[in-house]
Amino acid sequence: MKHAVLINNSHIENFSVRNIGSYLKSKGFKVSTVHYEGRKDNVFNLLPQQSLQTLADYCKECDLVGLTLLTTHLLNRSIQITRFLKQNIKAKIIWGGVPVICDPEYYLQFADYVCAGEGELLMAQLLEGKPFKEIKGLGYTLDSGKPVINPLPDLIDLNQMPIPHIDLNDGYVLDTTSLTPMKNHIPKSLTTYSVLSVRGCPHNCSYCLNSRLMNVFLKKGKYIRKIDPPKVIKELEWAKKNIPHLKRIIIDDDDFFLRSEKEMKELLDLYMDKINLPVFYLQAHIKHITRKKLRILKQSRIQLRYLKIGLQSASTRISRDIFNRPLDKKVFLKKMEFIISGNVRIMIDVISDNPYETKEDKYEALLFYHEMIKIVMKYPVVNLPIKMYDHKLMYYPGSKLFDRVIKDRHIPQNYVDEVLLKRNTLRRHEEDIDNDAFIVALFNIVMQKKKYYKIAWVLLKLMRIKPFFYFMVRFNIVKRFSFLRSVPFIKRVLYKMNFI
Repeated sequence: MKHAVLINNSHIENFSVRNIGSYLKSKGFKVSTVHYEGRKDNVFNLLPQQSLQTLADYCKECDLVGLTLLTTHLLNRSIQITRFLKQNIKAKIIWGGVPVICDPEYYLQFADYVCAGEGELLMAQLLEGKPFKEIKGLGYTLDSGKPVINPLPDLIDLNQMPIPHIDLNDGYVLDTTSLTPMKNHIPKSLTTYSVLSVRGCPHNCSYCLNSRLMNVFLKKGKYIRKIDPPKVIKELEWAKKNIPHLKRIIIDDDDFFLRSEKEMKELLDLYMDKINLPVFYLQAHIKHITRKKLRILKQSRIQLRYLKIGLQSASTRISRDIFNRPLDKKVFLKKMEFIISGNVRIMIDVISDNPYETKEDKYEALLFYHEMIKIVMKYPVVNLPIKMYDHKLMYYPGSKLFDRVIKDRHIPQNYVDEVLLKRNTLRRHEEDIDNDAFIVALFNIVMQKKKYYKIAWVLLKLMRIKPFFYFMVRFNIVKRFSFLRSVPFIKRVLYKMNFI
């Protein structure tokens, strides 16, 4: 029996290894999954030498090693693992993941093979010994050194695939000294289980690699694929039964509201009947949220912590011309109001540190935040009805925005090495303490309606004075005076504001 080892560099709930591992097992192959969990900035840390040796010892008798690259941030660690394994085992190594799909020929320099599309069928055919040229989506190098990327197969029917649960029977957690079997040692940190009920995103945002994926899979079948509600529930029933520390679920669709009203009701009814665990968040694009769908969500009585909505920029120009996600402010505010009036908390993502953003764009965003606050103040809702997250704009090879900023010389040619391999988007480094982050912090304080919220509200009102705001932006006042954080009183206040 052929044996494949799947190495997961990311969180244990990683979808890629779950899907591929479950499919390979259904075809009769032996599959082991090794997790080296990396969260937040930890993804940039390389493996200790002992961990590498432990991994190599385990892989010595396997037939194929698959390594998933969830994001470009994981590149250095993936290269480190691959180089060490190549020196110590005989099995070939294949890379997959969104960055690889976006530029398979580039990533082929690091691995023996790459997966230029979905990996389930490809991995099975590789283990079966099928000739390389007949394996659709496989990338490999000829003896002459010439790289070859085979044409992609059609997208798979997700409802014909086995349920992709976490492999506890043959799953291991790698630490500095050993491989711990998950069967009897499920990490206590595994309190949240993420599930996908829809694969694919319909939007073409310039900063996101989805804009590239849509082109890669053009004419390869239906890009947005919905998993039948009973199948989604079966996976969650397994999680509820087998993960002892499970406390909540994340339905991690790019847009849960892509489902029809009938589909949404069926899924939520089944969820409440069979699962009934708190849901940390559902994601939605504002244009797909309707009163009827929100009513279905509320009537289900699901314990929803947040409805996560991407605003990204409250500037009409930036949204339309730079991010390629047009914003209708009136529609956004109208829908936000009936969400809040239904007593549903909202999590909003915004993107700052944008070289194309002018002081006029920033001022427009500030005014929009004021409009949101006014809406919230109208309703006697729970504390923190809106929580905003400030992400610093980063550029990923393969995205439309990456090509644009390179052309416009907003980032250096060595950007990947000097930035993507050292930090992520949601972070609190010293260089991130700026006006944008400060405004978001003030906004969140006002939403909490707790200590200091009146001071925060006064400051936000003061910023509405255009000359004052433009002065703040021009001289980046918050960054200039960030050294005051060392003053004990100011440090305590900023800590209370969740700014540091």
